[in-house]
Parts: sequence; structure tokens; C-alpha cells
Amino acid sequence: MRRDLTETVEETVRNKNQWILAAVLAGLLVVASWFCLSVWRATPSMPAYGNVILAVAAILILVCGCGLIALMFYSHRKGYDEPTRSDRTARD
Repeated sequence: MRRDLTETVEETVRNKNQWILAAVLAGLLVVASWFCLSVWRATPSMPAYGNVILAVAAILILVCGCGLIALMFYSHRKGYDEPTRSDRTARD
């Protein structure tokens, strides 16, 4: 009986801490979103060539990231990530 009560109290505290953490993170998200929106509205608009350069850079970064992840999966499946094995005995 005592053990069940202790487990229930610990679970309640854990749930309460999770809700507090979620509320704090949600509050930070709202504040960060508000700040980004206010800065975005306060700055002048970018010229068309700036938007093109930004879009090309974003696409290149996305392609590089996807390529690196594909190489990681390829390397893992081919066994290149396995530690080296040797039949020789270690020197003392």
C-alpha cells in the first residue's frame, strides 16, 4: 500500500513537471514567434535578386544535407561503419 502511494505521488510529480516544462516551452515559442514577426515587419523588403539568391542557397543546403544523409545510410548498409577486425594478437 505504501509503495503504491509513493509510486502514485512520484508519477503525479513527474506529470506536473512535464506540464510545467511544456507550458514554459510553449511560452518561449510564442515570445520567439512574436519577436520574429515584429522584426520581419519592421525591416524593408528584399529586392528580387536577393530572394533568388536566398532560394538557391536554401536548395543547395537541402541537397547537400540529403546527400550526406544518403551517404551515411549507404555507408552503414555496406558495413563501412563496422570496427576493424584482425586475427593478429595484440603486442604487449
